[in-house]
Amino acid sequence: MRAVQHSARQAGAYLLLAVLPFSPAFADHGFALFSPLKHPDGFAHFDYVNPAAPKGGTLREGSMLTFSSLNVMRFPGNPPNELFHTFDSLMIRAQDEPASFYGLIAEDVELEEDFASVRFRLRPEARWHDGTQITSADIAFTFQTLREHGLPSQRSVLRSVEIRVVDTGTIEFRPATAGDWRYLGLIATFPIQSSRFWAKHDPGETTLEIPLGSGPYRIVSLDLNHRVTLARERDYWGRDLAVNRGRWNFDRLEILYFRDRTAMIEALKAGRLDINREFDAGLWARGYDGASLDSGTLVRTTFSERSAGSLTALVFNTRRPQLDDVRVRAALACAFDADWVRRTLFADIFEAPGSLYGNTEMAARGRAGDGERAILAPYLNHLPVELLASPAPPDCAGLSRRNRLRRADALLREAGWNVVDGERVKGGLGAPLQLEFVGGYSGIERALPSYANALEDLGISLNARFHDYVTARNEILGHNFDITQTAFSPGFPPGGAENTSWHSANAQVDGYALAGAEDPALDAAIEAIAAAEDFPSILSATRSFDRILRWRHYLIPIWRRDQVWIAHHADLRFPKRFALRRFGHLASLWWEDGKSGPSR
Repeated sequence: MRAVQHSARQAGAYLLLAVLPFSPAFADHGFALFSPLKHPDGFAHFDYVNPAAPKGGTLREGSMLTFSSLNVMRFPGNPPNELFHTFDSLMIRAQDEPASFYGLIAEDVELEEDFASVRFRLRPEARWHDGTQITSADIAFTFQTLREHGLPSQRSVLRSVEIRVVDTGTIEFRPATAGDWRYLGLIATFPIQSSRFWAKHDPGETTLEIPLGSGPYRIVSLDLNHRVTLARERDYWGRDLAVNRGRWNFDRLEILYFRDRTAMIEALKAGRLDINREFDAGLWARGYDGASLDSGTLVRTTFSERSAGSLTALVFNTRRPQLDDVRVRAALACAFDADWVRRTLFADIFEAPGSLYGNTEMAARGRAGDGERAILAPYLNHLPVELLASPAPPDCAGLSRRNRLRRADALLREAGWNVVDGERVKGGLGAPLQLEFVGGYSGIERALPSYANALEDLGISLNARFHDYVTARNEILGHNFDITQTAFSPGFPPGGAENTSWHSANAQVDGYALAGAEDPALDAAIEAIAAAEDFPSILSATRSFDRILRWRHYLIPIWRRDQVWIAHHADLRFPKRFALRRFGHLASLWWEDGKSGPSR
């Protein structure tokens, strides 16, 4: 198959994108969107695995992400994360390359110039757990169902993609517009479903019947929201493929569900669990102390992701009339002292937020370049005039509490919200400005009393409601809040998270577009990412998106993190080369040493 060459730039370390010549990036065993494929056809294994890792043992994990369905194609739905270990995808995305995909179910791939179509030829040995062959009918069924019932972003991407079964072992996808590469990552990595299994079930409904799988594990027992047990599939068809060597090393995976994070950590310290990925800085700093940590039985390990990291922020629901004015949002952001929160409540463990894209070339800097100006030009009448000169508006960082509240008060008065009898009302009439925060317990709740006090001094009341994960998720995705916590983790290539969370097409449907932004300039930047034909165009689009989002005050950025925190028992091991752009699931790369403790 001939390679297809595109003009692009290679992503360098930590996504600091350097200007490098582009070499052919497509071959029959895989493809890369913006850099050369690292591994040739016939490669032995990924560099970041240990191909000699021993097989055996049990990995016991805790989770607070309770589930209500085993249908991964339906939104809304809430399947357990571990269910994805029971399915295979057409390809596997390499975790140490910017955007490279290598064949799994797909034996080879043929990608036309300008991404005008992609054709997959399936491995004839690819099998479901019942021994039957995976066919192109299964592939077509999966993406046709996802187009109808999947996430809004998945429906949007697949809506204009033609799906054609060529024969039993060949399938082709063709987008309506040449140059549109957004569909490739979704089609390459989504878990393929059995058309025969779902012929007996409604794929548009939730179900707790275990679907037929094809992957390295199968579910052997399931106790709803209490415990799920998976066993390694001894006859797994793909166990000897290069993309799987050194992976999926545990014989069994046990997931225990908790409603309280502290109880889950105590279970780890007591030996009932083996490993936990921590997201709460306070718990990471103090929650693991005790005899297990002191004796070395329990270990805390920190990894750095080679990526833009994850931005934690508060997000405003602009569907609410009181929050549709950018001046009100700017005032509320000024009242939140993010510097104090990071320094006092989280011991300066996090970075200041800065750009949505961290310290990467995708971040807006200084004056807008020509590419940005071209994207923004039609919308300048509706954007601040200073936006072209600066990537972000002046913030309140470093101001005293009194000066922050003075600035917030001035912005509120400018927007027509004045104080009458100690309450902030618009025009002296109507209901007072009252806000409701909705969330689960994730650490940010410690910052809300201070924020509520600052807002009270402005004549604004803040009521905080906290729920278990499932209830909070349903409330938030149903947009029943004024303010909630969010995380923005831009992928590479960009476009997916931006479209899902910020495009106006997703604003009025339940889902991840939490702010409900209906902003033509923001839409134009998102669409420019999708339409980009080379990497300089992508940079112009992401920088425009970054600039608009920051100036429009849809978020209160609090901190950025590019670290992964793992607490684990000492007899668990991981590969030495672990500088990954994307941190995969713990079970996929780790293994049990067996020397420092008994096999579980």
